[in-house]
Amino acid sequence: MKLVKRILLSFFILGVLYLGFYPIPLDPIARKTPPFPGLEDDYKPNELLKSTQVVLVPHPGPESIVRDRLGNFYTGLANGDILQFDAEGNNQEIIANTGGRPLGMKIAPSGELIIADHRKGLLALDSLHKLRVLVDQYKGEKLLFVDDLDISNEGIVYFSNATQRNPDVVENEAWEQRASGALFAHDLLSGKTTLLKDDLFFPNGIALNESQDYFIFSETFGLSLSKYWLKGTKKNTIEVFNNELPGYPDNVTFSEGIFWVAIPSQRAVGFEPIFEQPFLRSMLLRLPEAVLNSVIPGRYSMLLGFDESGRPVYNLQDPDGKYDSITSVLQVDNQLYLGSLTEPSLGIYTLK
Repeated sequence: MKLVKRILLSFFILGVLYLGFYPIPLDPIARKTPPFPGLEDDYKPNELLKSTQVVLVPHPGPESIVRDRLGNFYTGLANGDILQFDAEGNNQEIIANTGGRPLGMKIAPSGELIIADHRKGLLALDSLHKLRVLVDQYKGEKLLFVDDLDISNEGIVYFSNATQRNPDVVENEAWEQRASGALFAHDLLSGKTTLLKDDLFFPNGIALNESQDYFIFSETFGLSLSKYWLKGTKKNTIEVFNNELPGYPDNVTFSEGIFWVAIPSQRAVGFEPIFEQPFLRSMLLRLPEAVLNSVIPGRYSMLLGFDESGRPVYNLQDPDGKYDSITSVLQVDNQLYLGSLTEPSLGIYTLK
């Protein structure tokens, strides 16, 4: 009996030593999450997105969607393909492959397709479908996660680099809670790239307002939307746009006075207090991956639309997540074209 107790005690001690001190590749810090508004009032659950129509694409992950002046649509797929299609999602044609993972994209004043590629940087695709690199480093340091962009009428590309710490395992950003992302401006005419703001917590979506005197950007794991002023007395300052969100914000687009924000994942609210306990998170990170994945929220579809004051005016949901992990919204008249990080299809939703 004594031998059994000694063996059990030894296992207990080894377990404590393992959970407390075994080396891990992450370095968590304490961070308090923004307030959770709850799924009520402006964010009350509904089933509006259940009517979303889906159109299959050749490979999964049409993360962002854009339309050119001729009415052609484009998206980037998980295998690197750039796909062109029409307003119904038909007449699909693969016109290029970046060799990386294309994410956000916009049409430049010149008509070129400008692409934020996770692995390759900021790219340009011309009318002959030739690719070239615009930006893939800053001051000699490679940009590890170029994510999204918007472009001014003057040809200034405002783009995000989400992280310099965890480019391959995005979930580690949440576990570590360290801010290493940045916002940049790239002048398409001069080729000059300028750092606008660093030490951001996974900056992601970017959208200019109609007058282009500011843009809204999301910090996915910061659970916030912020306003970066480009003109006027507040130039080069940042202020809160909305930091009480029901889920993790991704891409942001602007249309007809509305900032559309894709919410690919709900918040694990019951788990959030642990973000203030870095040592406890370090212990959990030594557990099997299946245990860690159990805290990730399940399928759930959500799109939000905010007016220019930051007030939510559209709340579109599907608790069953028919079209899941929505990462982007493009409004064309009363149609919303939806992108997803994981789905094998495009989503098309008709605004009522």
